[in-house]
Formats: sequence, structure tokens, C-alpha cells
Amino acid sequence: MRGPTASSRAVGLAVAVILVVAVFALAIHGVGEHHPVLEPLLLLGPLIAVTRARPAQVAAVGVLAVLTGLAVIVIDGHLGDVDHLLGLAAVAAGSALAVGAAAVQHHLSGVVAQRGAELDAERTARHRADLLARSAELLEAPLEPATMLARIAGLPVPDHADLSIVDLQQADGRLRGAVAKAADPTVAASLRELRERFPLDPAGPHPVAVALRTATPQLLPWMSDEQLAEIATNDDHLALMRAARYRSALVLPLTARGRTFGALSLLRFGDATPFTEEDLRLGVALARHAAMGLDNARLFRDLQTTEERLEAIVDNLAEAVTAFTPDGELLFANRAAAELIGEPSPEAVVSGGLERLRTRWRFLDEHGQQIPYERQPLAIAARGETAEPLLVHAVERGTGIDRWVVHRAAAIPGPDGRARLIVHVAEDVTAVKRQEQRERLLSTASKLVSSSLDVPATLDKAAWAVVPELADWARIDLPDERGMLRQAAVAHRDLGRVELLDEWRRDYPPRPEDHRGPWEVLRTGKPVVWDRVDPEDVARYAQAPHHAELMRLIDTRSMIIVPLLAGERVIGTMQLATTSASDRLLGERDVELAQELARRAAIAVVNAHVHAERTHIATTLQKSLLPPRLPVIPGLTVAARFRALGAAADVGGDFYDLFPGRDGWTVLIGDVTGKGPEAAAITSLARYTMRTVAQYEADPCAMVRRLNAALTAEPGHRQILTAACVVVGEADGGGALPLGLVRAGHPPPLLVTAAGEVRPVGRSGTLLGAFEEGSWTVERLALQPGDALVLYTDGVTDTRGDGDRFGSERLVALLKHLGPAGADAIAQRIDEALLAFGEQRDDVAVLVLEATGRDAPADAVMVSRDDSAR
Repeated sequence: MRGPTASSRAVGLAVAVILVVAVFALAIHGVGEHHPVLEPLLLLGPLIAVTRARPAQVAAVGVLAVLTGLAVIVIDGHLGDVDHLLGLAAVAAGSALAVGAAAVQHHLSGVVAQRGAELDAERTARHRADLLARSAELLEAPLEPATMLARIAGLPVPDHADLSIVDLQQADGRLRGAVAKAADPTVAASLRELRERFPLDPAGPHPVAVALRTATPQLLPWMSDEQLAEIATNDDHLALMRAARYRSALVLPLTARGRTFGALSLLRFGDATPFTEEDLRLGVALARHAAMGLDNARLFRDLQTTEERLEAIVDNLAEAVTAFTPDGELLFANRAAAELIGEPSPEAVVSGGLERLRTRWRFLDEHGQQIPYERQPLAIAARGETAEPLLVHAVERGTGIDRWVVHRAAAIPGPDGRARLIVHVAEDVTAVKRQEQRERLLSTASKLVSSSLDVPATLDKAAWAVVPELADWARIDLPDERGMLRQAAVAHRDLGRVELLDEWRRDYPPRPEDHRGPWEVLRTGKPVVWDRVDPEDVARYAQAPHHAELMRLIDTRSMIIVPLLAGERVIGTMQLATTSASDRLLGERDVELAQELARRAAIAVVNAHVHAERTHIATTLQKSLLPPRLPVIPGLTVAARFRALGAAADVGGDFYDLFPGRDGWTVLIGDVTGKGPEAAAITSLARYTMRTVAQYEADPCAMVRRLNAALTAEPGHRQILTAACVVVGEADGGGALPLGLVRAGHPPPLLVTAAGEVRPVGRSGTLLGAFEEGSWTVERLALQPGDALVLYTDGVTDTRGDGDRFGSERLVALLKHLGPAGADAIAQRIDEALLAFGEQRDDVAVLVLEATGRDAPADAVMVSRDDSAR
């Protein structure tokens, strides 16, 4: 492009050449030597002018050259000289040609300038389009905010700006985190340092602050030094702007989703073309794309951070989390899911898929029943229904590993409301469930084995206590009297296979030399564990082909043999085994529970043995404290009923006795305070003291006094009892029997007359053994034929019914209702009434004496709880 300075210089040079030629021509003329060749030299002026000047300027120079030549010719006096005139004509023609050449050159220069301008415009448009295209790409780039900022700042440099700055406004309003890009990296670095050290004031006059406050782009076409001084944050900032020669600027707010969060500044330095309104429009579009890209990057970062946090949370959850499509495709699993399922990684779980999980594991309910897939939460949620939590006992088919898991599932709906994703959460509650199972098993086992004091029943219940919850079958072996192991109890969840276990043990008892069987446990007191029983183990263990066949039919997969320990003594062994019916395997983790169950069973067995021995002793002692049989007394029918309280493990305190005395028969019934050996000793003392005294005393008061003396012989040890003593005399001519009755704190006997009247007899006296001296009175009465005297202990009246005692009034009413009856009928009816009424609270003893008349045959009937005799 030609500027005024270039054309002026060309014209000046052309004029100077013309003047030099003219002066030279005149100088030669002064010395008288002029030559016509000098005139054409004036043509140098137009030729020089044509190189830079416009056509008019060239024409002016040509005219000047012709006039100058004419003047020289005139001054020289050669106006008529043809040679000089021809030279002048040549100058005129050359000038004309120069003007033409200048015109052609000017036209060509205009065409070239126009084409250059068009090319510049095309290049500028292309750069602008490229800038907008690259800025639009920011909307699709999922970059980190820091990377996005760097890309935004670098977009305009160097094609559209010498310096690009992005200033961000923080949540508190401050401007921090400036990013700068420049053609000269040192300028950008210096500016970033200044922004960091001296942040812009959001309320200040700097164009960035103004743009952020007003959300309006700022165009500064020309920045004077005064403006630079006004917006500088400090002297260093001003020095930087002056050194870089700040000249023009655009400041563009970054606004996205209704929020202005920063500004993009573009600057040009030195002699660069100032920014225009068109540049401003381009900058606004650039800023819009940059703001959206930067906001997307922030959202992408926030989303990525949220996803990472969620993934970290889910991955570190104790619960197993998996995600499925509604059609069952497995999309996600966390580490807990891999550990629960038994896979090395979550990726392995996902690659295996849902079908592999369903075929690999059996899902059972708390009762051991198969749970169909349709009833499981995952399938229910996939159908769009609400799935309730479900406790599942999951058993791995191949290994027998089992876990208790609470399954939950929920559908995540899509925009159309239909399930888009199924999230499944499985919580491993195996430890809790096993502890619960352990406590329940131990509690149930304790109740079962302690519910009976019969040894065989206790053993049978001990075997069933572990089936089927812990084992599929169980067996208890005890050494017999010869020391050989014998099956004492067996249980199997399939009752049809109990016979197979019986046949196995009957025909093929364990061998003492077997170091992995019951004998080894019996010898060492240590458990033996078969965590897996293989066909080869069956073949090696079998004593015969039929033995192997039995074991194959029973189908044992795993077994634990534990000792029955009573203290430090091994009293037997317990075998617990699983079969393929349950897919479970017993292992080391089950040994402790099995040992505890066996220990409790052993204690129960020992207790049952002790109770059996104690019961035998107590029963024998109880019988020894009662007459082995009732004597036959002339003129009397005697009937007795006796029921000890409980299971006869303790000796009761109630007793009766009939024995001959000095002048007739003595009948004694009593109740000793307490039970057990001490009560038995007092009973024995009372009976045999009275038997001895009756041989030389006929007065019942004297007899009772002697017994009281015996009981109080040791002052520090009182031995208290109640008693009723009856001395039966010889019948008179009418068959009446004279009786002498003494009561020592005992319930009054009841006289049932032949006419059906019932009344108590006997006067109350002092308890025996309570005091060294007492007061007793004899009541004399005659027992007419058909009359009955009913003697009883307080166990009769203390029998407890529904909120009431049986009491003496009910007893009297019963006897009145019964009326005259035989002695045995009266005793039997009382016993039946007590059993029907309610709970026995004490030993029960009933003794009935019935007068039969002088010539009637005598009889005696005695019935106790354990036996009867006549």
C-alpha cells in the first residue's frame, strides 16, 4: 500500500534531479560549453516520480521538466536550435509516457490493493470462523476446569489478540485464579504473578470489574497512558502495561445459566489494528461459548467428583451392592459383592452374570425350603412391584459354603416411569445368624436334654437337638459294660434312613484301631473333623461291600465327631453329619458349637444317671419307711393310699404304720417337717420309737410323751412332726371296737358313721419335738360295725386347685356325699378327688379304718404311687 510519505519522497527526489540537471546545464553554458544531450537528462525526474508518485504527481513533475528544459534553452540562447528543441521534445514525450506508465501502475496498484484487501478480509473472516468453531468445540469437551481455562485463554492468541486473560470471580466476590496466554510468554507469566499478588478490586474502575458488575462487554479501541494509569493496580502493573505497549482491549463477561462468574479480556499491543465493533461481536460469541464450556467443565468436574465419592462410598460399603437391567443383565458390583459371592473382583462378578449366580447358589428360607427366583426381591422389583426385605440362607452348591443374607431390591424409574435399573443390596448377617442359631440351638438342646430324667429319652433328645438345623443326621455312642462302643441314640432328618444308620452300626461297629472315628475321640477326648467325605474315603473306611453300600445310601458329605465330656471324663461320642440333601458342609467353624452341644448332652446324661440312681435310692428308702404290707387286724378292714410329691427323687415326710402293742393294735400316722434324708431319719425314729414303746405302754398319751422325749433329746437340733396315734382295743360282744385317740398337732381324723354322718374327732395337742413338755389328751370312742375312721396328712387339704385349696370342708362334703362305704372305696374316692381337683403340693397319705364286726373277715388294702399290694 502506497502512503503519502512514500509519494512525497519520490516527487521531491524527482524535482531535485531536475533542478540538479538544470543547474548543471546552466553551469556548462556559463563556460561556453552547452550540449543538447543535457536536455534529455531532465527526463530522469518523471522516471523517478513514476516509481512512487500518483499519475497527477508524475504529470506535474513532467511539466516541471519540460518547462525547466525550455528555460535552460532560452537562457542559453538556443531556442532556434533544432537539436535542443528535439531534446526538449524528447523530455516532453518521455514525461507523457511516464504519466501513462504512472496511470497504468496506479490502476494496477489499486487492483492489487483491492485484491489484497479482499484477501485480508477473507483471511480475517476465516480466522474468525476458525476461532468460533474452536470455541464451539469447548461445549463438547469434557475437560477439567483448569484445562478448559487454559484452552479458553489460548484460543485468541496470536491471531486475534496479543494477550488473553481469564479472571474468575469466587463465591465471596473476590477475583482470583487468573489464567493468561500471550504471544510473549514472559508477559503472561508476569501478569499472572501480578494478579495473584494484587487481585483486582471488584468495585474498582478496571474494565474487568466494570464488566462483571454490569454484565456488559467493554470495548476500549484506544487506551491512552492516562487510562492505563487509572486502571493499574500498582506501579508494577502500570510498568508492565507500558512495557507491553497496551493499545486496545476487549473485556467480555463470562455468563452461563444466568450467572456471570468471570471475564475474558483480549488485548492488542503497539501499532496493531485497534479492536472494532465487529471484533466486539466476535468476542461476545467467543465469550458465550467459553462460558458454556467452562460451566460444563465445572458441572463435569462436580459430576465426576460426585461419582467418585459415590463409587468410593458404594465400594467401601459393608453391604454387597449390584445393579441390573430389568431383563437381568448385571451392570455393576462393588467389592463387598465380590467377597460375598466368592469372586476375585467386582469385574469377575459382572462378567459372570445373573444366571451364573442363580445356578451356583441355592437360596433357602429359614425352614430350609427352596425360594423360587420369582419370590426373590430382585425378580419382584424387576416386575415393578415393591420388594420387601427377605432373609435368605444361601448355600454354594459346589463347596457347601453357606451364608445368611438379607436381600433388598428397588427399581430406579426412567423418564417414562418404567424401571430403568434395579439396585440390589445384600447384607451379610451370617455372623449374627450363626450366633442366633448357636444360642437357639444351645437353648433348645438344653431344654430338650433336660426335659427328661430318663437316660434313653435324654440321649434320644440330645441326638434330635441338632437335626435338622445343624446336621442332617446325628448319632450318640456310649461304651457298654464291656467297654465296647454301642449306638445309644440316632436321628435323621429323613426318618426312612434311620434304619440304615441302625443297620450300619449294628452290623459294622466302629473299629478301635480307626484313628479318624469314634474310638479315636473316645481315647483322646479331641474332635475329629471330616470337612468332606469323598467316595475314596467311603471305600477306605468300609469294612465290607455292604458296609460301603450303606454309607453310599446314607450319602454323608461331611462329619464332625466330638466327645461327650462330663468334667474331664469322656463318657461317649456324638457324630454330626450332613448329606447332599442340604448342600451344607460341616467344618472347623462348627466344632466349637458341636462340642458345646455335646458337653450339655453329656451333663444331661450324667444328671439322668444320677437322678435314676437317686430315685432308686429314694424309692427304696421311702418304701422302707412305710410298712411293706398292712397287717390284718381282727374286726377291721384297713385301706391306705400314699402318693409322694414329685418324681420320688426325694424321701417324703408323710408316713403311717400299724403294729401290735401290749393290749391291742397301734395305728400311727404322721407328717415330718421337711424332706430328704433328715426327714427319713425322723420318720424312722418316730416309727421305731412307737413300736418299742407300744410293747410296754397301753396309754396313747404315754406313747406320745415318750416319742416327744426322744425327739427333744438333742436341744440344739429340734426334730418336729405332727402325728395322730390310735390304740385299737379288742371288740366287745356287739362288735364295737374301743379306740383311744391322741392328736399331736395333726389334722383331726374324720369319723364316718354307718348312718352317713361325718364329724372330726380327737382333741388338738402339742407338736412333737417342739417343746420338751407338751399337753396331749386321749379321746375315747367306740367304732361300731360299719363306722370308718379316716386319718390323713395335710397333703390332702393343701392340694391346690383353681385359686383355692381342697381344704377340710371339701373333704367332709366328699365323705358325706359318698356315705357309708368300704374302707378301700373311701380311700380310692379321696385319691381320685384330689387328682381331679388340681396340683399336689405335698405328700399325700390316707389311712381308713373300718369296723366290720366281731365275726366278719378282716381285710387290708394298701396302694402307693409306685406299686399296689393286697
